[in-house]
Amino acid sequence: MNHYLLMGIFSLMFGFFSITTAFAEVDPLTEVSFMKTGTLHTNENKFQISNEITVREFFNGKIIRISGQTLEGFPYITYSKILNDDIQTHGIIFVGGKFVKLSFEETLPQKDELEKEDNLQILVQYTQRVHSQKTAHVDIKVYDPTQNKLNDFNLNYGFLANTSIEVIVLDEDGKKFHSSTGFTNNKGLFETEFYIPERYPRETLTVTINAEDQDSKSSKILQIFTLGAVPEHGSSP
Repeated sequence: MNHYLLMGIFSLMFGFFSITTAFAEVDPLTEVSFMKTGTLHTNENKFQISNEITVREFFNGKIIRISGQTLEGFPYITYSKILNDDIQTHGIIFVGGKFVKLSFEETLPQKDELEKEDNLQILVQYTQRVHSQKTAHVDIKVYDPTQNKLNDFNLNYGFLANTSIEVIVLDEDGKKFHSSTGFTNNKGLFETEFYIPERYPRETLTVTINAEDQDSKSSKILQIFTLGAVPEHGSSP
């Protein structure tokens, strides 16, 4: 399912809003909560938004629609309703072949959640597109975010050794395609790879990375596109 089809579905789902544009009473880049942090959340994962966004305004600025893709390539759409000084935001994101509700509520952690903080920085270099009979590589480094403010995968300090890593790869039907567990080495690095079988169809694999140490637990989600057979010389992929 391509990006344009997804955005068409989003439009149908939220089609009850007027298509008349107007000047908003708030600046979405500074007042809408997730635009200030650059982060979207579901109940299970968080995503970094990209710089490519589309902003539309309805009902004289009382409704603000923001849509785009995350850095990991997942399309999302949100609607923010302006009520005097209050802003209420709702939205969805398309992840793992299904629509998932976004969370914008600030909730206090439960007692059992206080033991682990979400403050591990997970950086990934990986094969984003792979043909059949080829191998996809996923290289993971875990850092202390206070030491690596530029998200530099090759930074030679601030990495966290002996961090537990779990990698789960699901196909479009939600079935496990590959999994791997282990610990980061003395450079904060964990590597895994998996083979794409012959005649494997074109689809999107969802990769979830969980990192955990004694005090912290964080996760990251991304996607890998399988491209089918390698095209013959001179033909289109």
